[in-house]
Amino acid sequence: MTRMKMLARSFVWWPTLDGDIETRVRHCKVCQSVLPAKPPGPLQPWAYPSRVWQRIHVDYATKEGVNFLVLVDAFSKWIEVFVVSSTTTEKTVRCLSSVFAAYGYPEELVSDNGPQFTAEDFGVYLQRHGIKHTRIPPYHAASNGAAERLVQTTKTTLLKQVRHD
Repeated sequence: MTRMKMLARSFVWWPTLDGDIETRVRHCKVCQSVLPAKPPGPLQPWAYPSRVWQRIHVDYATKEGVNFLVLVDAFSKWIEVFVVSSTTTEKTVRCLSSVFAAYGYPEELVSDNGPQFTAEDFGVYLQRHGIKHTRIPPYHAASNGAAERLVQTTKTTLLKQVRHD
C-alpha cells in the first residue's frame, strides 16, 4: 500500500489521499484476494490433564500403502497403534471401541478434520458415550501435536518393522 500511495502522490494530491487509498484497497475484492494469507496465530498450549484418559489425541497416517491409527493419552503419553486396511469411520469406531473396552471412555478426544472424524456416525458414537470431540483447526496440524509427533515416530518404527519382515 505504501508504494501505491507514493505512486499516486507523484501524479496527484489532495488532503485525504492516503486515507482514500487505504479505504479503497481495504474494500477492493481483487486487492484482498491477492494478499498473502495471514500467518497463523500463536499456538495456545493444551492444559495439562490431571489424570489418565482425560484427553486423548488420535490421528491417521499412511506410508507406503500401510494405514495406521495412532491414539495418544495426553497425560501418560501411552500410545495405541492399529494397522488398518482402510481409514473409514466404521474402522475408526471399531478400533476406538476396542481401546475403550480395555481402558474406559475418555472425557475428550482430539482429532483433525479428516472425513472419518467429521462423519455424522463418528459424532453420534462419541456423543452416545459422553466424549467431548475437539477438532483442531484446518491446516494447523501442530495443534494436535501429541498425536502428530507420535505419528512421525510410529511411521518410522513401523516402516522399519515392515521392511524388516
